[in-house]
Amino acid sequence: KTTTMNEMKIRDSNLVFRSSSKGASMEGLKIDRLALDEYDRLNPLAEQSALQSMQSSKYKIVSRWSTPTVQNYGIHKLYMQSDQRHWLHKCPHCGYEQVLDYNKNIKQVSKDGIDTVGMVVRPGTFQFVCQKCGENLDRWYDARWVAMRPGKGRRHGYSISQMDAVWITADKLKEDEMRAPSK
Repeated sequence: KTTTMNEMKIRDSNLVFRSSSKGASMEGLKIDRLALDEYDRLNPLAEQSALQSMQSSKYKIVSRWSTPTVQNYGIHKLYMQSDQRHWLHKCPHCGYEQVLDYNKNIKQVSKDGIDTVGMVVRPGTFQFVCQKCGENLDRWYDARWVAMRPGKGRRHGYSISQMDAVWITADKLKEDEMRAPSK
């Protein structure tokens, strides 16, 4: 049941949505779980206020998400202090496990599928392939999170790219590259 635009009741729990643009926006809440989206754009006073609202919680669960904006700042800084988990894909043909790389895992399979004037890529022009054997890579299955720095602190950090999003095709990524002013 929704009570306001910013609050929702789910059984015995309350879900509260607040903007982090003002430091005082989190004051007065009793929080067990905090989720901060677009962390690099977050007002630091809002985070501090929210963390203080968790002092009486026995759970104190905090999640932060963002696209990194500056090295050694915000989400990138936290990620560098974490166990640095990556989504590794296992090739069904040769068994090689790999983090997807734009230059190594996308292969053009159709020579005439690119319209440079209209900046359109015909579906099926590019495929995701294994870095080692070059065979087609199935991104739906055979993938797992692997910590690149196991045992480094209590923080888990996850890195994921558009290449890991199975609904985004290699054709779409190449078309976006073609339309972008720089790579």
